[in-house]
Amino acid sequence: MLEKLILYFVYQTKGHITRTQLVKFLYLADLYSVKWTDKQLTDLDWYYYNHGPWHEDIDAALVRLSGQVVQVREGQATLIQMGVEPLDISTLEISQGLHFMLDNIRREWVGGSPEAQGKVDKLLEYVYSTAPMLAVKDKYERSEKVRLNLALERELLLEELGV
Repeated sequence: MLEKLILYFVYQTKGHITRTQLVKFLYLADLYSVKWTDKQLTDLDWYYYNHGPWHEDIDAALVRLSGQVVQVREGQATLIQMGVEPLDISTLEISQGLHFMLDNIRREWVGGSPEAQGKVDKLLEYVYSTAPMLAVKDKYERSEKVRLNLALERELLLEELGV
């Protein structure tokens, strides 16, 4: 599923997505899935590391997908762009409900306009304000690798609903 999600976000943004955005989008996809269904989409054990959610398998997946996606250095950012091998997004076999959730993440946080950096800043601010991040970010050094508990977001939802 990790590779499907990467391809989905890269192709739906037409390659206008930074590596930072992609990692945060993947985190949000897993977080929202746990929040609403109590099941994670990927098999990643998310960690707080160097300021944010992270997992080394994302880098490995990007390597496995070389040809379908390419990483291009642009200033201080790394763009993840569509590769030379064309992809029909419908071949990913993503359910309609999942498509809506992923598309909401994409539409909310990606932008190809001058305010794109503002969107990235707001994305980072939002991700850092999620329950799993708040539980660890001020308690550990940024160089420490600390597991994130995505279920904390679901617990907040259930509490808000009075369940």
